[in-house]
This record gives sequence, structure tokens and C-alpha cells, in this order.
Amino acid sequence: MKTGLIVAGSALLAVPAVGQTAVLTGNEDFSISNVGEGFIPSVTRRDAVNSRFQINGRNPDSSNRNFGLWASFDVDLDGLFGGPISGLDSVTIDLFEAQPTTGQDIDNIITGGTLNVYYTLEDADVLDSSNGFDWIDSDPEGLGTQFADRVLVGTLDVADGNSGASFNLDLSGIESSLVNEINGDGFVRFVFTTPDMDTATSFGVGAPGTSTILAFDGEAPEITFVVPTPASAAVLGLGGLVAMRRRR
Repeated sequence: MKTGLIVAGSALLAVPAVGQTAVLTGNEDFSISNVGEGFIPSVTRRDAVNSRFQINGRNPDSSNRNFGLWASFDVDLDGLFGGPISGLDSVTIDLFEAQPTTGQDIDNIITGGTLNVYYTLEDADVLDSSNGFDWIDSDPEGLGTQFADRVLVGTLDVADGNSGASFNLDLSGIESSLVNEINGDGFVRFVFTTPDMDTATSFGVGAPGTSTILAFDGEAPEITFVVPTPASAAVLGLGGLVAMRRRR
């Protein structure tokens, strides 16, 4: 995790508010999982520590079969800013393209469509089969009643080809909850889906796959939190000081 804070000045002075930013990187600061349909076995539950993660719709037509997959980012907020915050300016989630390392010519967005991201406080392990997380056929997004508290916080249309995806989250329905979780060293989960049955995408996780048949590599996703500092700050010493903290 990278957190940046600017402190400056001499004596005790009132200074304009400046932004504090914390950047979390996938598989260093939060886990990435894929859950959905499988061929053998019938349910896929994958800890996406290498190669890629996917956000796919479900098309059951055997001539154009697409196996539905949703993705989960599990985010531990312990010590995110090193102290309490009063609000958030923005939260952005950036996904980066994954490219094959095994020679195939495959776009990371094979078929474009709409991608959705949900916010939830449900913290049960999606990879533990005893918790029953699955792809729900009756729901185009595969979630059904799972994550019953979920709030839609981002929607993005992506086109066929090679590109990432950037979500500037709508905080209007979650800011209070998210601030409480940050201040309480809590937990949040972001769930990525598509309602379009033919959409098929692959995004990087920061480590190459190990398969010699089909493997991918791409930059890990990032979540960027931006908060304002108080309108007045006590500043000490002469000159400017930029304090940066990095935790892995």
C-alpha cells in the first residue's frame, strides 16, 4: 500500500486543505477471487494469484458457450490512512489488461459489454465451498441473493479489444459505511459482474500464469482512496516535507 501526505511550513500555521491518497494493489494489499461456472468441476472457485481474473457473462448455447464468472476483491482496511478520516473525495478502481504469455493472439476483452461493480460488507470466504458461493443461473449477473446488502457503485461499458477498465465509484450510497470501515480498521468487498451473456474479459493480477498451454500476465488492479485533510493543519519546522509510507 502507498499512502501520501504533504506536510509543510514553519511554526503553527493554517494551510489550505490538501488531499491524502492511499493506493492498494491487488494481491499485495487485497485478494482477488473468481467464482462461477466450471466444466469439471461444475463450480469454479479460484484464488487469482497469477495469470488473470475474469468477468464473464453466461451463454448456455452450446454453439457459443460462455461460462459465467464474477470476481471479488476482498479489502482489509487496517491502517489505511494511519488515523481517522471524516469523508472521502473519491474512490477509483483500475483494472489492467491481461495478455497471453503462451503465444495466442487473444484480446483481453474478447466480447465487450457492461461491467458492474458492487460494494458489500459480506465477509464470508467466497472460496470456501461450505459457504455455498456459486453462479446463480436465474440471475444474468450470477449473484442471485448472494451479497444481499450489495450496492451498485459503478457501471462501465467496454468494447472488444485490448484495454483496461477504470471505475470512479459512486459514493452517494456508501460513503458513511466506507468511512466507518476505514476508521474501524474494517473490511469491504467489491464484486464485479456483467449482465451481458456474451461478455468475456480477462484482467491482470500482477503475476504471470504458470500453464504452458494458456497463461496470461498483466498489471495488478489498484484501488485509490482520496480524502481531504482538515481545512486547517498544524505544521512544524522549516521548508516542506513529503512523507510517504509504503507497506507490502
